[in-house]
Amino acid sequence: MRNYENACARYYSKLKLKSLPPTLWEFRKTYFSDAFLFKKMQSNWSNKKDFLKLSQQDNREIIITDVNFKIVFVSKTISKISGYEPDEIIGKSPSMFQGKATSKATREKIKTAITHLKPFKEVILNYRKNGDSYWCEIEAYPMFDQKGKFQNYIALEKIAS
Repeated sequence: MRNYENACARYYSKLKLKSLPPTLWEFRKTYFSDAFLFKKMQSNWSNKKDFLKLSQQDNREIIITDVNFKIVFVSKTISKISGYEPDEIIGKSPSMFQGKATSKATREKIKTAITHLKPFKEVILNYRKNGDSYWCEIEAYPMFDQKGKFQNYIALEKIAS
């Protein structure tokens, strides 16, 4: 048995193996869980545009609301810009990110677009969990089912530059 262990040790020491850091696997897990949940949600939409892929190319976060405009899906990496973990956001209104210095005019433009189920693109002052503010660029689209019934709003968000 000892000879076997020595032979294995010599064999493995000659290999040029490199281990992958756990964060790489965590990234893949996050990506695939987001992709699975997103695909399930998108199954009801008439427009099957790959917003998940688009968000990753543009380094944006995704927030999806339901017909009552409550958040039902967020990218797992939303905490990068907001400081909130996904489970702290689900079920709440996107207005949770707004605060005292958020422009009332911009909020009104967004509210008008949402009321009329129209796409919009705005830059708004949002607040992180710790109270720090940041400029957020929001590009949002209403999503409809095959019969034209409103299902969700999907927003692609990033820190405005």
